[in-house]
Formats: sequence, structure tokens, C-alpha cells
Amino acid sequence: MTEPTPPDTDGDLAFDEATIATLEALEDALDALRAHDELIPEWEFCEGFMTAMLCTRRPPPQDEWLPALLGGTPVDANDSAPFASAGERTRFLMHWLAREAQLRAALDADVEDLNDARALQPATADWRGMLNTLPPEERSASAGAGAAPAYARVWALGFLAATEVWADDWAPPRDKEIAADLADALDCIVALTQDDTASPAFNLFDEQAAPSVSEARMEALGEAIWAVYDLFDIARSLGPRIAPVHSDKIGRNDPCPCGSGKKYKKCCGA
Repeated sequence: MTEPTPPDTDGDLAFDEATIATLEALEDALDALRAHDELIPEWEFCEGFMTAMLCTRRPPPQDEWLPALLGGTPVDANDSAPFASAGERTRFLMHWLAREAQLRAALDADVEDLNDARALQPATADWRGMLNTLPPEERSASAGAGAAPAYARVWALGFLAATEVWADDWAPPRDKEIAADLADALDCIVALTQDDTASPAFNLFDEQAAPSVSEARMEALGEAIWAVYDLFDIARSLGPRIAPVHSDKIGRNDPCPCGSGKKYKKCCGA
């Protein structure tokens, strides 16, 4: 089992034409929303969020995840919030489902190498690599607005955001071994939220530009992807959480509900 290798061509990870079209349509829809709400996340965050939902024990319904991710809780069934129209909402959801199906197929695939074409391939952007392609004066101006995030950090933040929204479904199970596996896998995702401080070796946006991603970061991404496979398997093996059954039956040793102060078996239950 190996970590994903950097692409041989310019641009981010190499996707097929259908995937590229789906991702571009989703980003265009988010751009339209961002024109009116600057808090709308980039697609990379949404991709991490979607991936985590696929690994959640109870698949979150649309009326939960859509407002959790994009805001704009609909007032009624005919409300298209946060989209400007029902048509825009439908198109976004159509492309969302297409990308979701792609990710689910990757998680269902029996892969032993992350360079397998069927393996999970997150739609992540090398923001620092993109910055390194700019002329020095533009690069300085852009850097002044805030350092570009480390590779795959935005994806990891999106993933972890979903685990917080549905914290009950991500609570450790009683089985200690499975709980430990769950914690270890999540730690691999958390590791990607840290900065990439190792020596840069690759530029995943433009291989001719100054390097921006370290070998250690690519290894950490590989570990995180394998962790997603583990989390997906754990969710499928455990299934949805079942709420404990509460009974109104009074135990014989419980205090009697009549208020006498005696045990039920020595009072009304005698």
C-alpha cells in the first residue's frame, strides 16, 4: 500500500472529463452563492464534508446537511434557499449526487494501492503551488492577505466539520477495539489540519513552478485516505446508532410512585 504520487502533468490531481465537469459545475454554483454570502465554502471544504457524510453511521438527510453546509434553511417546501431559484438548487444537487456517487464507488472499490485508478482521490487544491506561479510582486500582495493553506488542509477541515455537526453519530462505540480504530483514523485526518513545514518537493499546480508540497505531506495525505477507508468500513459494520429503549415499567425495587417512600414491591406492588 502506498501514498498517492504527484501527478505527471500540470494542474491538480488528474481526473477524467466527467469528474472535471462535475467539479467545475459545483464550484460555479458555489461561486454564485459566494457573490451574496462570503461565508460559502470552497468546493474542497465541501468535498471533505461530503466524504465524512459517507462515513457517518446514519446518512444525513438533505434537509440536515444542506443548511449545515451552506446555510439558508428553507422556510417551507417551496423555498429554494440558499439558492436564487429552484432550478439552481436542483442543478447543484444533481451534480452533488454525481460526485457523491463517484466517492462512494471509490470507497466501495477493493484497492490495495492509492495509485489504483479506482482509489479515492479527493478534489484538493495546491493553493501554495498556485501562489508560486504568480510574479513576485503579485505573490507578495497575495501573501499579505494571509498565508495560503497547506495542501489538503481545507479538505480535512471540511471532513472534521461534518463529524462535529453529527457528533452523536461519530461518538465512540462501546467496543474498545473499534473505538481505538475510529480514534486512530480520525487522528490521520486531524494531522492534515496542521501546517506543512517540511521541505517542499512538488508543485501540484504547475510542476515547472517552485515546489510547494513536501514528501511528508503526501505521505500524510495517503494515511488520511486509508483512514477514510477504515472509517467507511467502521460505519458500515456498526450501522446507525440505536437510541436506548425507555420503559415506563416500574421495577420492584424502585420507589413507589404513590409517594409513600416505600419500595414498590412493599407498597402498591405488593
